[in-house]
Amino acid sequence: MQLVRDVAHDVKGETMKLLQYVAIVAAGLMAMACEPKPYIPQPPQGTAEHTVIMYLAGNNNLESYLEDNIRDVISSVDVSTPSDNGRIVIYFRPRPASGDPMLLQVYYDKKLAAVQCDTIRTYPAEMSSSDPETLRKVVADAKVVAPAKEYSMIFGSHATGWFTEECMSRGSLTRPMSIGFKSPNDGSFWRQYGDEITRTFGMDGKMIYEGATIDDAGMNITEMASALSGTKFRSLIFDACFMASVEAVYDLRNTAKYVIASSAEIMGRGMPYDLVLKYLFATGNVRDNLMKYCSEYIRYYNELTPGTKSGTISLIDCSKVEPLATAVAKVEQGGLNEVDQYDVQSFELLPEHQFFDLDHFYDVAAKDRSAYADMQNVLANCVLYTGHTPTVFSAFGYGVFEVERSCGLTTNIPSTSYALFRSEWFKTSWARRIGRIE
Repeated sequence: MQLVRDVAHDVKGETMKLLQYVAIVAAGLMAMACEPKPYIPQPPQGTAEHTVIMYLAGNNNLESYLEDNIRDVISSVDVSTPSDNGRIVIYFRPRPASGDPMLLQVYYDKKLAAVQCDTIRTYPAEMSSSDPETLRKVVADAKVVAPAKEYSMIFGSHATGWFTEECMSRGSLTRPMSIGFKSPNDGSFWRQYGDEITRTFGMDGKMIYEGATIDDAGMNITEMASALSGTKFRSLIFDACFMASVEAVYDLRNTAKYVIASSAEIMGRGMPYDLVLKYLFATGNVRDNLMKYCSEYIRYYNELTPGTKSGTISLIDCSKVEPLATAVAKVEQGGLNEVDQYDVQSFELLPEHQFFDLDHFYDVAAKDRSAYADMQNVLANCVLYTGHTPTVFSAFGYGVFEVERSCGLTTNIPSTSYALFRSEWFKTSWARRIGRIE
């Protein structure tokens, strides 16, 4: 009997220990369950009113400037920019040594009261930003990440307006035509290197052309327009040189409601996003907000200290570009006077100018003054804002020039000096539309 009682006591003791262990574990689990889980910020969900997609091609000498632009964007984001109804997505392609191309989303987290910048995805290192398929893919990815009722795009890189890939392959950005190229008559965009860098779209590294290593020639504007087709963007903003070219804008007229671009070169630092980004998400009239964007850009460069006070900017209503083409075609039909290019306001310091003020050219050239007056009226409705600093810097010639006339759009005056540039211009949709035949 004693043995039975001893065994029973041992069993009871072990049972109590087991129950105590179970109780301790249960208490621990309950405590863990009650502890708050660490907060992980999440990008905003749902369809926004407006998504801004930045396309920054920095596999070139603008890499550090574009990185600064991203920092400025981050510094400008707060509870109202982009707000609950806005999104910001950034594609950035740095130099290969700095990392792979990436897609970022920048947003404001109300709980942390802090700005977040998430890497949504990375892309293969060999992917070129000047490939229209890359642009098409980035836009598609951005729409998945940040769907919206309307989209805008900001392009930041080098650009040469309407000039084609063929022009830029045979007209180097970095060396005289006499070095490594077939013909000095092709034309040249050679510029000296110095302390000031300008953003003269899509240069991505180097390419081999006829045995010579040159800067990547970039993306044709017709290819850009094709890659952007299918979406009517609220605005296309070019933080890149010479994109207020009427030839380029004509190719892009069906892709957006508005275009913001420069007639001349844009300084390396580019647009002051910490000052202007808010206008893309402001309430009220879109056109008025875009005009404020342009006005703030010019104010910034007019008051810049230290640095080169240099800038031109235009706001273009794309719905009025076709009527402008019709009006210009009528001027052309009335005949043109012989024009000395040095009598027309130009927007660079190339040995032979390539970008001229559209209105000034037809003021000098037009024989039918009534048709010219009608064109001026249409032009005034097309360019909603144009502004410039008194003088503008050009890395092509490395100096400054005065701006006495600026209607907000430039055009090319085809010259016999550069056969390639001339033949390529006559192939543009704009030249064909206004009735020019070589």
